[in-house]
Amino acid sequence: MGARHTRLAAALAAAWEAEVVSARRMTALAERIGDARVRARLMVLAAFCRAHASRLLARLAALGRGPLPVPPEDIELDADTILELRREGCFARASAARYESTAELARQQADLSSAWVCELNRTEEQDRARELLALAEGALAAVMHGPSSTMDASPGS
Repeated sequence: MGARHTRLAAALAAAWEAEVVSARRMTALAERIGDARVRARLMVLAAFCRAHASRLLARLAALGRGPLPVPPEDIELDADTILELRREGCFARASAARYESTAELARQQADLSSAWVCELNRTEEQDRARELLALAEGALAAVMHGPSSTMDASPGS
């Protein structure tokens, strides 16, 4: 396996770890939300992150890479749910950009399957970023216009 191929595998492994952490963060955020519709949507977004991780793991296995170190189970979140939604939205936007460059690297190595996985994950990360930022803005508008019944920063409420 050449240096370029190793660089692709490293990029895929880093993306896998980021997706596992994002899935955990999205699940933790969903547990804070009082509105069932918003909570369900965050759980769907967490499922997308798990699907991204699964695709990446399959590509790594095809490249003969793995097993990967598992990120820690405990994810620390800020008490401000809106801030966390924004952070995760910005992280999803940055992930989309990283997927774009990783897809290009895969195309340079004629690994079209990895390029396809990265492009698919990129478009879904762009959608996730838009949705998270819209949720944050909607929650912010609700907070600024009075008490909110959709967002609750206390866990288990």
